[in-house]
Amino acid sequence: MEGLWYAHFTAGQIKGDGLAVLRDGEILGGDALHIYKGSYQADGSHLYANIRVSPHESAEAPPDMQHPVNVFLKGSITGDCAQVTGHPDRHDDVKIAVELRKAL
Repeated sequence: MEGLWYAHFTAGQIKGDGLAVLRDGEILGGDALHIYKGSYQADGSHLYANIRVSPHESAEAPPDMQHPVNVFLKGSITGDCAQVTGHPDRHDDVKIAVELRKAL
């Protein structure tokens, strides 16, 4: 799992793309509006991640994303691809799906 990953995500009606570095159980990354920081665990073909998503200070984030959000994601790894899904804390009605493709 270690390396640089391209991430395509959906969160409800919102779609976006970003980059994430996975190394030694840690995730660091971001996109045009957010910073991602957290941890991951790969167990065979299973992937689990706890991520704190924070808006950039200068970004104009949607009102519901103007503060950090914690997200637990789980899914599977197949070669150089992974797919995980989950929900932000206290927002079970919002589904988050992330497709990862290894860049390096």
